[in-house]
Amino acid sequence: MAGKVSGPGSGPPVGGPIDDKSEGPSTVGGPRFADKLGAADEAKRPTDAAAATAARGLTADVAAELAAGRIDAKAALDRVLERVIDKQLGPGAPAEVRAKVRAALEDAVADDPLLSEKIKSLA
Repeated sequence: MAGKVSGPGSGPPVGGPIDDKSEGPSTVGGPRFADKLGAADEAKRPTDAAAATAARGLTADVAAELAAGRIDAKAALDRVLERVIDKQLGPGAPAEVRAKVRAALEDAVADDPLLSEKIKSLA
């Protein structure tokens, strides 16, 4: 016989041991997939300034009417809630869905002490 054949597990594979427990980002091909996902999430998140601008666009004319005394605080709140509902659900949403969302928004406003105080200060 020319040589002895050994069984499995008798030594390292040809080319050395394989380390498949990489903890850090791979240097081959750029950043890890998870890092790419995180970057995409950050890019989609609106900034506080963008959110404030959107809110002003939604309520600027209501605020002007309130400041001019043409509407009261209750009417202003009603208009803002309707606009939020229209923006989130669309103007063609079923009446029962609109009513449920409106009730939830009214509860949220009533349960928030900061918002309640701000609304009271408008009156």
